[in-house]
Amino acid sequence: MGLSLILAAALAWWLHKDGKLVPNLWRLGGTAAAGLLAVRLLTTGQPVLALVAAGLAYGWWLTQKRKPAKTPAITDEASALALLGLQPGADADLINAAWRARMQAAHPDAGGSNDAAHAATAARDLLLNKQRK
Repeated sequence: MGLSLILAAALAWWLHKDGKLVPNLWRLGGTAAAGLLAVRLLTTGQPVLALVAAGLAYGWWLTQKRKPAKTPAITDEASALALLGLQPGADADLINAAWRARMQAAHPDAGGSNDAAHAATAARDLLLNKQRK
């Protein structure tokens, strides 16, 4: 039992470190619960019910796949400026400062989403590339 808890904690830490735990929590949790039920049923001599629980775990895993969110691409300067809260003519230091401030809320580790972080980074990159030209 102790080894199982250590392995579960190590798996949770690894998934959290890679940013895969929170977005997939329902998927991983449901699959783990049904899988543990299948193992428990198998160890208590109920192989038919264990197969049903394993089938439920596999079905849950398949049906709960995350669909990638479609985010509108930041393609124009006006939307990039609006996203970062900047005025036209902002210099590189101001753009980077606004991006850092935006990322503090948009980053997935801070409760934001991958899409918001990607949009903020795309806005920053677009504005900095326009300045370099």
